[in-house]
Amino acid sequence: MSIFFVNPEGKLIHEDQTGHGPNPLYENRKDKLFNPLSLKPSEEFSFPVIKKSVFSEKVVLISVIQDEVFQGSLLIGPSLPFPLSEGVISGIVNDWEAFFYQEKVLQYFKNLPIIGTDKLVNISIFANLLFNNELLSPQSVVMTEIAEATVDNEKNQQIDLAVSENLQSNVFHHDHLFEKRILYIIREGRVEDLKVFPIVKEEEDYNLLSKTSYLRSIKYHIITLITLVSRASIEGGLHEEIAFSLHDKFILQLEELNRLDDIRSLAKDVLYTYAEKVKQVKDERFSRTITLCRDYIFRHIYEEISHDDIANKVDLNPKYLSRLFKKEVGMTVNEYIQQAKIDEAKKLLAYSKTPISEICSLLNYNDQSYFTKVFKKGVGITPKQYRERHHLHEKK
Repeated sequence: MSIFFVNPEGKLIHEDQTGHGPNPLYENRKDKLFNPLSLKPSEEFSFPVIKKSVFSEKVVLISVIQDEVFQGSLLIGPSLPFPLSEGVISGIVNDWEAFFYQEKVLQYFKNLPIIGTDKLVNISIFANLLFNNELLSPQSVVMTEIAEATVDNEKNQQIDLAVSENLQSNVFHHDHLFEKRILYIIREGRVEDLKVFPIVKEEEDYNLLSKTSYLRSIKYHIITLITLVSRASIEGGLHEEIAFSLHDKFILQLEELNRLDDIRSLAKDVLYTYAEKVKQVKDERFSRTITLCRDYIFRHIYEEISHDDIANKVDLNPKYLSRLFKKEVGMTVNEYIQQAKIDEAKKLLAYSKTPISEICSLLNYNDQSYFTKVFKKGVGITPKQYRERHHLHEKK
């Protein structure tokens, strides 16, 4: 893998390139190193960042800090998470009308090292340990699209929060239960879950559906995603007319796009739009006070929640809140908290490989036998039986 070190002023201090050289498709760029990475040399990150280009290349970015002073940025890469077939490369050449560079582009992608995402995360952790003497967890590594704007301080805080929630909710980037989990999020209007969930799959998880255009192949997959998500939103309570109108609107927008990063961005818009619409429908069933209570419970589902905590949050007398909640929701606050935790347990059982004992602990049940008893009372079967019936097993 190539290695570069750039100081905060943008000067290239060290360069150790392998034989592949720069991407021929970047040759018309003024700056072959910084522009494709959207890199601001003075920008400092407190965690490794893996940036992904519009051509699926990945580069590890590590801020080197010594004696609490930012020394510069270490760049490792590019690499590919999977080999690109000649059909995919030809599609990229066609999309970018780079016919004169076809042979160079083919050789470039063939010569790039193939490093899977999990291994690249480990490389970034190891490099960070070497240069910053700090051992981080895999969930601390942030993946981002190269075409996106660089992360400002506010976004840094959001990412740190997402990392914390990642650790707590045991959400990982590589999960073969992707479709089932994302459709659950849409049906339930769980907008908050999208913030800690990979919005679109890695391109290596897609089958090639067009031999003439890489973009067209990805578009076919996004069209499928839009269709599935629109159906899930209807199941979640969104009116069919609204769901189908959004479906047609997004497909028309998709057909106008000619850049992979724009297509990824549209996929995010699709999921957030449908999830927010479903959430709005669900929230409209209740008063603002009860909606705030429900949101508080969902946001703190992995914590110990009490009736009094929620009453303090909405600034109401606990007894009055109890009567209001029972009237609108049909159950007490404590019953609703328990139901919400059971629903969360069902999600983890069906869509993750988290051990039952760990699910019990995450949801603040101190006794697994009690958790099993509560779960069976609410669902009718034990957690183990539920997982056996509903879990979508990983594909071989």
